[in-house]
Amino acid sequence: MKQKHAPKKFKFNSFLEIGSPDAETDVLLQKAFIEKDALRALLDMSNQRSILIGRTGSGKSAILKHIELTQEKVCRIEPEAMSLRFLSNSTMLDYFRQIEVNLSFFYKILWKHVFIIELLRLNLSYDTQKKENWFITVKEKLLLKKNNPRRIKALDYFDKWGKEFWLDTEKRVKEIENVVHNRFEAEVGASIPALKAKLNTNSDNKDTIKTEIKNKAEHVISETLANDIHEIINILNEEIFIDNQQKHFILIDDLDKEWIPSSIRYELIGAMIEVIKEFQIFRGVKIIISLRDNLYQLIFAGAKHQGGQREKFKPLYVPLTWTKIELQEFLNRRLYLITEHTLDIKTAFDKKYDNSSGFDYMLERTFYRPRDIISYVNHLIESSVNKSYFSYDIIKKAEVGYSIDRLQAIEDEWGENYGEINQIFKWLYGKYNGFNLKNIKEDEFASILFDDNTKQIFKGELLETIVKWQKDQIRFPEFLKNIVFLLFNFGIIGIKKGPTFHVQFFYDVESTLIINDINDECKIYVHKAFYSSLKIITKELEQNQF
Repeated sequence: MKQKHAPKKFKFNSFLEIGSPDAETDVLLQKAFIEKDALRALLDMSNQRSILIGRTGSGKSAILKHIELTQEKVCRIEPEAMSLRFLSNSTMLDYFRQIEVNLSFFYKILWKHVFIIELLRLNLSYDTQKKENWFITVKEKLLLKKNNPRRIKALDYFDKWGKEFWLDTEKRVKEIENVVHNRFEAEVGASIPALKAKLNTNSDNKDTIKTEIKNKAEHVISETLANDIHEIINILNEEIFIDNQQKHFILIDDLDKEWIPSSIRYELIGAMIEVIKEFQIFRGVKIIISLRDNLYQLIFAGAKHQGGQREKFKPLYVPLTWTKIELQEFLNRRLYLITEHTLDIKTAFDKKYDNSSGFDYMLERTFYRPRDIISYVNHLIESSVNKSYFSYDIIKKAEVGYSIDRLQAIEDEWGENYGEINQIFKWLYGKYNGFNLKNIKEDEFASILFDDNTKQIFKGELLETIVKWQKDQIRFPEFLKNIVFLLFNFGIIGIKKGPTFHVQFFYDVESTLIINDINDECKIYVHKAFYSSLKIITKELEQNQF
């Protein structure tokens, strides 16, 4: 009788991973995909939600990738591939900025033109014959309505853009810029270099001239493009995009990358969001973009987007957050796939330590995001070669590399907004956890106070706060309160407002912390993700059971 052998126990090897932090290179993305409510809202054509907002690593790109792989009519616009950098070097736009022309309207026209082309391409399936037939049909309909001047303008639009209509995005945008440029110079009767020279003179009526030219510039932008494209939108709404069952998706990701200088990028994205809202009149159309929440904050921080703008666009937002149960399912699926259907959370982690499981220990050191889970578990696997599960010693060992990675990721994520933020959290190094704000001394920030290179190191609101403190426009307690609130938004620290409150972190669903809640009696707790990298002393923390 043959003896039965026990099944071979699974063992980790050094080349195994549960996925990549980058959705584009994550080979397990589709096999282990978790369908969240955010995805369902984006795929629902009767739901206006179309702007996916979340922190880096929360899964925004993964959702867009899933839509691209599972839906039939999808177009992805790559910001970097659009090659719009020429807009920052445009002689015309540079002059318009100099005389303070509001370019938001111009940028909106560009996006409308780009989106119309892409939607028509999707609808006509990129078929050349279909495109030609469609133009002929539309023109015939327009010619039958001779008494409608707005329809005649639409006909002019097709004649004007007929040859360039299907060009690549960059060429189309350049063509639009050229048309506005030529018409503007014709309107004012002078070249832009000549106008620039005139503006730089010390003429008594310089302000009057500037106002007149500014008004003409805005008039040319409006007359050249706005009326024409408005009627095209009406035609598409009445005759093409009329059925929510016929789905068309335009996807735009990676808006946080340096595809164009930041000052123009924020204006372009702001204009894009306004156009997305306007295009909601089309049935069966979704223009979906993903925004890092810190980028979203920057876009609406400028003078042109103050007031009720955030509230106005709130119905479009899809905040992306994760629960413990969802993250358990996320990890279970990936472990199951990479371990030949052998391991899940229960069998892969030590059962108990300090009244919590190994998984709970790890989760407490994340921001409740998939990328954090992937990063930590990949570190665990590196330390578990020839092992069959993650012991507590391995979890502690992997925490060191993970903690360093997370702190560097925070610097990368917020550097564009605020500059070298590592300069404003160095004072946390070696702190006892749960310290009071009143115990922080001004001397701990002396290197910042006396630094002559502040403007080269810091940016945005952080720079403004530091400069005010350096110039004695605000006192140290107010400076410190602003720094602590920034660190709270970064996720580095949590704040306990008083004895009856729990410690709040930025990702807590019930968190209501505002800057005015911060006072001398608040207790500050460094997030567990950074215990190792910041060498935090946790004695006080354990006493308070955080």
